[in-house]
Amino acid sequence: MGTGKENSGRFFYLSVLVLVLSLVPGAGAVAVTVTPDQIGEGDQVSIGITGLSDNSTFSLRIEGTFAVSPGGAFSFETGNLVMPFGLRDGSLSATLQNTATNVLTVRKGDTEVRKVGSSQGGVFSTSETGSIPAGTYDLISLSGTAAPGADTIVAGLTLQGKKSGPDDSVITFLVQGVSGGRITVTVTVDGETALSRTIVIGDTVTPTPTATATSSGGGGGGGTSGGITTSGGSGTTTTTATPTRTATPAPTLTVPAQTTAGQTPAGTGTMTTIPTSPAATAAEKTSPAPTRSATCPAIAALAVSMGTLVFFIRYR
Repeated sequence: MGTGKENSGRFFYLSVLVLVLSLVPGAGAVAVTVTPDQIGEGDQVSIGITGLSDNSTFSLRIEGTFAVSPGGAFSFETGNLVMPFGLRDGSLSATLQNTATNVLTVRKGDTEVRKVGSSQGGVFSTSETGSIPAGTYDLISLSGTAAPGADTIVAGLTLQGKKSGPDDSVITFLVQGVSGGRITVTVTVDGETALSRTIVIGDTVTPTPTATATSSGGGGGGGTSGGITTSGGSGTTTTTATPTRTATPAPTLTVPAQTTAGQTPAGTGTMTTIPTSPAATAAEKTSPAPTRSATCPAIAALAVSMGTLVFFIRYR
């Protein structure tokens, strides 16, 4: 008799524990898939994400490794990048290795942002801060010229920020400008790597790159100016706005560059922002993503708890 009471008590407490756990938000793990395993130039890559709750710190890195002629031109592009959710307080950064000159281009609707810079020691990096809105980005490309003696380029692009939007979604993009090599897609959630997958481009994999020594120009090193952080190379950065439009610009991935007296930002060339038309701005607005309710799992767990309790009280 005593044993029956003890068993009933144990199962009762176990049922209550199940109920409590069902009410804890974010208890489910994030699941990420990347397909396919091999592509050709112009093919689509899909990143499936489930269980990604709002305010999670999300990071997507796309890194391409491909062959190039020493001193030759290159272009690694992600076309029609579909971001089903936005990233608040985020950043878009790029890193290129074994290069001499570099161009980061981001185009979304009628807005295009371009950052041009020179490498230092064969390496160039740039980062632009700001919220990254959901929607389709027509083009995000990394281009330029290879360093003398370099036969392989490594070009990486990273988008990160606090996620805002649907918990289950699919990110898609086209790989353009490269007919052979490989890309590595890495998804990180709250500082933990959810998935890292390498996809072959074409029929062969590009050999592992080796460091290439290059001469560096004079001038100042990296610096931070107007929310834009760069490193390597010499020269200046300026911002020019097209004066022919008066529409309010849509939210972009950049903040206009500012030059502090006595400080020279790294990189050479210009960064140009073209405002978005009012129609394009309105088209980019999305409805607030629905939030999940914990009512259903709570009711189910409560029913299991009560049923278990009644059963063991009756037959103890």
